[in-house]
Formats: sequence, structure tokens, C-alpha cells
Amino acid sequence: MNSSPVEPAASAQAEDRKRAAHPTRSKVYLPQWLLNPGEAQAIAHGRCLMILAVLSGQKTVKEAIEEQKICRTLYYQLESKALRGMVRALNPTTSEWTSDRRELRRAQARIRVLTAQVKQLTQRKRSQERLLRLVLKSSRVQLNTARPGRRPKALSQWMTHGADSP
Repeated sequence: MNSSPVEPAASAQAEDRKRAAHPTRSKVYLPQWLLNPGEAQAIAHGRCLMILAVLSGQKTVKEAIEEQKICRTLYYQLESKALRGMVRALNPTTSEWTSDRRELRRAQARIRVLTAQVKQLTQRKRSQERLLRLVLKSSRVQLNTARPGRRPKALSQWMTHGADSP
């Protein structure tokens, strides 16, 4: 009976240690093949060979999925994904060149719009500066911004303890 009260205390201590080691589980689980790109490349290469072997008739789907140790639905998903990728890569109308050209044209159009905006804003700035110079030239009279009446007391006198604030 002495051993049962000790075990929960020991397991509680072990749980506390686990919580202290991983307070928020910030580490994301990533498969090992994803962390090591060489293995990912090998998996992709093996899957490509598997699909090509089935499509060429060298193997049946059953043989291929048993070798790769995957389920039948995954095989068909990979096969359709591979075929879509091949069609996209081999399509002469949609290539990387056209997407790059399209992106370049968009960037050039954006540059033209921004250049026109800079030109317009520069012209407005110059006209406002000319207007300001004319106003300053025409009004040679000094403006008196002080209020009429007594000069205000120093700020330090107003902020003394017990004094009224302005």
C-alpha cells in the first residue's frame, strides 16, 4: 500500500517535468523526409518511376502499391497529380516564359503609373512653392501674433502649488 501513494506523486512530478520542458508545444512536427531534401528527392523519384511503370504496363497497380507500401487511393491521387503536372509543363501556351513576361509587363505598367504620379505631385509642389513665395513677397507687413493686453506671467509661476492654472 505504501507504493501506491508514491507512484501518483512520482507520475505527477514526471508530468510537471514534461510541462516545464514543453510549455506551449511551439515546435512543429515535420516528417523526416521533409527535413532532409535528399530523401524527399528520392521519394519523388521512386513515385515517378512507380507511376511510369504502371502506365507503361510493366507493373500492375496492385504490384506497385505493394512495393511502395501505399494505399490504392493515394496511388491514383499521385497518378492524376503527375499527369496534370506533365500536361501543364508540356503545354506550349502556358510556360514559365509567358508567366514571367506577364509579370514583367505588369511591373512596367505599375512603374509608368507611379512615374506619372511623381511627375504630377512634383508639379503641384512647385506651383504651391511659387504661390507661397508670392504671398510672402506681397505681404511685407510683419504679422503680430501676440494678444493685446498684459504680458502673460512666466509658466513656472502658474505651475506653483496652489496657483490657478491659466
